[in-house]
Amino acid sequence: MKFTKDIFQKFNHEKQGKKLIELITKIDAGWQNEPLRKELLKEFQAYLAYMNYEIKKDIRTLSKREFLALAVPIEQEFGKNLKDDEFIILKDDEHKPEKSTIPLYLILDDLRSAFNVGSIFRSAECFGVSHIYLCGYTPTPENKKVQKTAMGTDEFVKWSAHSSVEQVVRKLKKDRFTIYALETTTHSIDISQTNFKKKCALILGNEALGISEETLKLADKIIQIPLSGWKNSLNVGVCTAICCYEISRQWE
Repeated sequence: MKFTKDIFQKFNHEKQGKKLIELITKIDAGWQNEPLRKELLKEFQAYLAYMNYEIKKDIRTLSKREFLALAVPIEQEFGKNLKDDEFIILKDDEHKPEKSTIPLYLILDDLRSAFNVGSIFRSAECFGVSHIYLCGYTPTPENKKVQKTAMGTDEFVKWSAHSSVEQVVRKLKKDRFTIYALETTTHSIDISQTNFKKKCALILGNEALGISEETLKLADKIIQIPLSGWKNSLNVGVCTAICCYEISRQWE
């Protein structure tokens, strides 16, 4: 619904901002539809003028990047914080050649965050991970928050849920997998100094508690990412991406 100048200026500042953000969302989602985009941009520019924003040119002529340079500060001013799953991906991700997997398997040990699990699925899909074992209370892709953060990649990476890490590790060892645990200990080896064996599995532990002593004893090697910051830890999703990159780099 479009608003006249008199009606729009009667809204309080918060409600005006809400209307701007609603329009930004519609413009972003419908950018490829030029007639719709121009109509919405015209309305958007009118509201900005009603709020005394100084716009020096017709915003209907802006590129997507130029529009975002204008729109994002407005989102930030009115407290709109985008989540990862809200971004519109412009690149065509659907028509790629069939991608092979690498003999890398991930074991997630009692992760609590659905966001982290979804992030790990995205990294796993990008690097061609063969399988993800979701152990203990780690949320699965049946969880809607995992689905949102995974952004569809859970459909392309094989996964299974298990009650315990020990059960998974013992099965993989019977199949001659080398088991690595990512944890900072006095015996941990720098990932860049580790010769990762094919086939292998990587254990990733709880965000706050890490990997238990019992589980560490199941691993063939304990590895770590070298850090130089005061805070000696990284988000588990970030850690996974770094390790997947290093392993795939070595195997290439």
